[in-house]
Amino acid sequence: MLLIFVGIMGFFYFSDDYDAYIVLSDSMQPAINSGDLVLVGSPNHLFADKIEPGSIITYRHNEALVTHRVVSVTGDTLVTKGDAMEDPDPWPVSRLSDVEGCYISYIPYVGKLNMFIRTKIGWFITIILPAIFLLALIIKEIIKEAFKDDRKIHQKGGLIGKKQKPAPDIENLHTSVVHTKGE
Repeated sequence: MLLIFVGIMGFFYFSDDYDAYIVLSDSMQPAINSGDLVLVGSPNHLFADKIEPGSIITYRHNEALVTHRVVSVTGDTLVTKGDAMEDPDPWPVSRLSDVEGCYISYIPYVGKLNMFIRTKIGWFITIILPAIFLLALIIKEIIKEAFKDDRKIHQKGGLIGKKQKPAPDIENLHTSVVHTKGE
């Protein structure tokens, strides 16, 4: 399931005709909620519908992106409204210059994770703690390897590659000397 999600997100990320946006308000409830990830495509492309009344579009108003439903179409001018709003948007939307994409689908709650990661506590929990954990595992392996080499050195009785003679057995040495003199 995760692989499918990553594949879909990769398609939307790398495609010029498709995009994904996080919804920041509840103006489209109950259809789309704040924190949902909206997938949009250029009008009249494979997965996207053409723009007509009832269509959901994402358009640029000033510097903000807005995802609302089209109420009416007059030539290249659109009137939009959020499902949770009583009145249409007070500004006209140009089909040619303002529309970023037509609604394809949404993924609930994905944007909430993204918004959480952007907070200080979210950054700490999702980025810093896992990084510290991975660093600790790497240090543990380095120390483990270092002590493993030390144990090998001590088991061999000295430095690696240097052969040392065993310590002489004093009792046997004395016995052999005594026996030699007696002959």
